[in-house]
Amino acid sequence: MEFQVTEAMRRDHVWTCQRNETSHGSWTSHTVAVVDQSGSMRNADLADGATRSDAVWLTLAKDFVALRLETKEASGTDVFSLVLMNKDSTVMFRHRPIDWLLYNDLVEQLRTAEPMSEGNYFPALDAAEQLLLSNTHGSCALMLVFLSDGKPSDRLPTNAQLNLGSRSMSCRYRLLVEARISILASQFGRRLTVATIGFGPTKEDFSVLDAMAAASEDYGSVGIFQAPSLTVESLGGAMSSLTLSLTETKTELTQLGGESLQRTVRSIVRESRRAVDETRLSDNWIHYTPESVLRLVKRDSHRSSWVDFVVENWVGKDGGFVENEGRYGLAMKKTVFGEGAERMVRKFRLVSRQGTFYGPPMVAKESRFAEDISYSTSLEFHTKFCDTQAQAQRLAKKFNEKLSLVPGVTDRTPRVQFLKCMVFVVMDNNQGRIGLLVEDMLDPTKYMKWNNNAGHVAGQVAAPAHQQGGPLFDLKEEEEEEDCNPDADSIRNVSISIEDADIPQAFTHFTYRHSRRKMMVCDLQGVLKTDCTPPEFQLTDP
Repeated sequence: MEFQVTEAMRRDHVWTCQRNETSHGSWTSHTVAVVDQSGSMRNADLADGATRSDAVWLTLAKDFVALRLETKEASGTDVFSLVLMNKDSTVMFRHRPIDWLLYNDLVEQLRTAEPMSEGNYFPALDAAEQLLLSNTHGSCALMLVFLSDGKPSDRLPTNAQLNLGSRSMSCRYRLLVEARISILASQFGRRLTVATIGFGPTKEDFSVLDAMAAASEDYGSVGIFQAPSLTVESLGGAMSSLTLSLTETKTELTQLGGESLQRTVRSIVRESRRAVDETRLSDNWIHYTPESVLRLVKRDSHRSSWVDFVVENWVGKDGGFVENEGRYGLAMKKTVFGEGAERMVRKFRLVSRQGTFYGPPMVAKESRFAEDISYSTSLEFHTKFCDTQAQAQRLAKKFNEKLSLVPGVTDRTPRVQFLKCMVFVVMDNNQGRIGLLVEDMLDPTKYMKWNNNAGHVAGQVAAPAHQQGGPLFDLKEEEEEEDCNPDADSIRNVSISIEDADIPQAFTHFTYRHSRRKMMVCDLQGVLKTDCTPPEFQLTDP
């Protein structure tokens, strides 16, 4: 089973280790695996007589390392750390590049590992957290793999017993571990995948592992819980599914390329998706008084300039404006409740002098990177965002016009709209003059992504190699901005049935054809608003 490592491989391993330690920006992923090494992992209850521990080392070596190296899914920029979990957790490997030397060292654990004692979750989570915190670069995908054959063995601290009252021991463990995972997920958000694996008898209690994965999702992380059967094949399948998830995150985080790979993600606190919305100003918000609000501007992309805009024309004149004679303050939530590859999102409200919110709920978007905090760099960020969204809206208007001519399209067929965005220029007590990019808030419970920059389409397992044309796609190729109607050769004179989910992908295809293959609007995300006629895909951040 041992791989024959050449001297060239050893030299490359040493060089890669040195690079990874001195340049964290070169990492594309960091997986921290916590492996249960309590006494029960010695049980030889697998079908072929192997121990549970042996099965874990075998699948980590073969399915997580060897297979990914053979398919070039992983390389030296993918980093691996290992924590052995028993009574006192031990960091066995720290920041190791995924290569054939790591494969051999994992195989060696088949001969040298000695499961014993208890399986204490909390010391293992302490060690894993420190390892995950070792890289702050936004392009590094993070994965915590937590594998155990049973529930925690930890003795709860006295204060935890008091705070949790008369709940069952299993419930106490679950609540405390959920809290620990929530802290991790609130720090890393979408960069983090929490993958828990229960590898034990069918009747074993894995409720704590299940709760760990679920808790991470409240803060935008990916949560995966699996309980494979006691076979090497089943555990290998579970491990392979995790590598697919990690690869998707890597692709999403590194698709920007260039200098963004070396940029540092800002240190922020994320908000749980279960957080209750507030109706009044509190200490959870950053407050800008009416006196500190300098301007509200919108982007005129045709003239490449910013122009003043009146807030009443955006949100409408309601009681709040009348009461305050047009004067309003602003409130932005301190915690972040959403994030994308480049941007993070906070809740945002207009606020009266009395501290009550009015007008529609809004969001403020800002760069995820520490290098973009200054006013000048943030203005560049806002300019790019608003120009892109305005260009997408112009294409959406063209698409909607052509869509209305397609046989089978009715007033129940959704159209495409991109949100308008504005920038409030304010004087911040700490940062001085700053710009806050603001747009209407979309319903988070209905928010989804219909396609992305990597070719993924919602509901589609894999992108087809070739897609036959149809009425939604057979629109005449033309110069961008050219206004012409499709003729008989452009749209087939047949009645068709159109599913709502067809519209976003058709729009992306249309932008490619309409611009004569010069551009394609994708990464379509937002909500489908059905309480209007016709319904609308309200989209943002393409």
